[in-house]
Amino acid sequence: MGILVITWNFPPHKGGIEKLIAGLCKELRKNHPLFVITSYADSDEAREDWIFRPRWPGLLAFSLYALSRGAVLLRRNPDVRVIIGGSAMVTPLVLILARSFRRKAIINVHGLDLIYPSILYQTLCARWIKNCDGVIANSEFTASLARAKKTRESSIRVIPPGVSCDDHPLFQGAQVKNELGFEGRKVLLYVGRLTRRKGVKEFVQHCLPNIMAEVPEVVFLIVGGNPSESLVHRDDIVGELKALVRDLNLESHVRLIGWLSNADLARVYQAADLLIVPALSLKDDVEGFGIVILEAAAAGIPAVATRVGGIPDAIEDGKSGILVEPGDYGQMSYVLADLLRNDSTRRDLGRYARKRAAEHHSWETITAKYKKAFRDLSTPESKSQIENPLS
Repeated sequence: MGILVITWNFPPHKGGIEKLIAGLCKELRKNHPLFVITSYADSDEAREDWIFRPRWPGLLAFSLYALSRGAVLLRRNPDVRVIIGGSAMVTPLVLILARSFRRKAIINVHGLDLIYPSILYQTLCARWIKNCDGVIANSEFTASLARAKKTRESSIRVIPPGVSCDDHPLFQGAQVKNELGFEGRKVLLYVGRLTRRKGVKEFVQHCLPNIMAEVPEVVFLIVGGNPSESLVHRDDIVGELKALVRDLNLESHVRLIGWLSNADLARVYQAADLLIVPALSLKDDVEGFGIVILEAAAAGIPAVATRVGGIPDAIEDGKSGILVEPGDYGQMSYVLADLLRNDSTRRDLGRYARKRAAEHHSWETITAKYKKAFRDLSTPESKSQIENPLS
């Protein structure tokens, strides 16, 4: 069975959705012919014979190209029976092609892509998911958002992101810390886009000084940057953070590193003692899962995160990390300082986090769930047309 993926979010662009879709495609390609239609990118990394991109940037160019190139690929490859959308944003494109060529339409949804506060977007994109054959949510929270869009319960599956523990060797922290210049420091780590909902500015302002008072050797590494490629986020959080760090005289305790390659990011995970995900509870923006929590877990690094959106699906509270209530900066400061001082407890959490990631979030496990969803979401009519679609 062949698969066509239509997605705006894909490497070399950065972000959690990009990592999810890229990892899924990599695994599915091992056993299935697979094509990806995605957005413009002027990069050598973007040039693969199974990845198709428009010649011009922009949403309109992408949409027109996806429809035209998708039609060509479906005519030339009748074995392509499933069209997967990378997010709710591409639902109209997926449905038009799926209905025109009698294929299955399956959409991945992540959270914000279901609630983005635009009447035009809600009318043209989010409301269409109820017409899809399958909707795959990254968490129970995101599934609840899909149900609120009147999506059929029988079409919804909850499948979390995957991670590869093989990419993260264990317990080389001291060596990597020395190599990166953090010898003798306790390293707090944040990884991801710097959007308002991530709460990094508020964490620096309300928590970091308290933690420094208890753990003077702490250093906070911020990996990521402004979401310059995002269609919805435009805030200059990097600029705001730089000003805040300067105003609070935190230059020796905060490092804004910017985006890193996968190899360099893996090394930074090794140097970290704790991951922090201080997401805010906002009405018009949500955290659907928190894939960086899985990446840290794969490296044996536990996370402290707020109980927001789909984050509780990523952390087994008290075993693979700690959940705190959003906005409770006193509790967050206490938990972080206590874990930074208690190496034994922190390492126990990290070991369990890695075990949980390997058992429940390996790409082999996650891909098997996707394939089962393909089978389960085949209607009696489609089964009569396609005998054993995953053979």
